[in-house]
Amino acid sequence: MLKAAKPTLLPLFIEFGQLFIEFGQSFIEFGRLFIEFGQSFIDFGQLFIEFGQLFIEFGQSFIEFGQSFIDFG
Repeated sequence: MLKAAKPTLLPLFIEFGQLFIEFGQSFIEFGRLFIEFGQSFIDFGQLFIEFGQLFIEFGQSFIEFGQSFIDFG
């Protein structure tokens, strides 16, 4: 009886296999989207770091200017 059922089960196995392949491809696409999304966050993070460094440099210059102003005055 099992031998007779084997040929009829093959299309079922093929269909399930194709579903798993499509499911795996979907996961790969989601992974690529998350990587692109993460790259955008990294780019924004780098911009914030650069702005932070500029503000620090400006603050240091402002402090130096204040000290010079006080010393001169």
